[in-house]
Amino acid sequence: CNQQKMAQVFINLIVNSLQAIKDKGIIEIKTYEKDGNVCVDIKDNGCGISEKNLKKIFDPFFTTKPVGLGTGLGLSVSYETVKLYGGQIKVQSKEGVGTTFTVMLPFAK
Repeated sequence: CNQQKMAQVFINLIVNSLQAIKDKGIIEIKTYEKDGNVCVDIKDNGCGISEKNLKKIFDPFFTTKPVGLGTGLGLSVSYETVKLYGGQIKVQSKEGVGTTFTVMLPFAK
């Protein structure tokens, strides 16, 4: 079911945001329309992603989490799921400041 697959994408992104925040933090979820797409931003003020790791985050089995806490498949599967529905995921991040993932999906025709 498309809804279940997309729900998993958003759950994964939110869980990643939660894990990036040490004690207390903020996760913002914003929805909007842009260029014929439904867009969802998931923004956190967590630890951010280093520039060198930013290039690898969608690679299967890549993780920065300690052994036993991540498989490195969440973002890879999320990326492929969004792509399957004609969309894309973009990421902006600054180490020590936070990360924003943007999921863009075309409007159904």
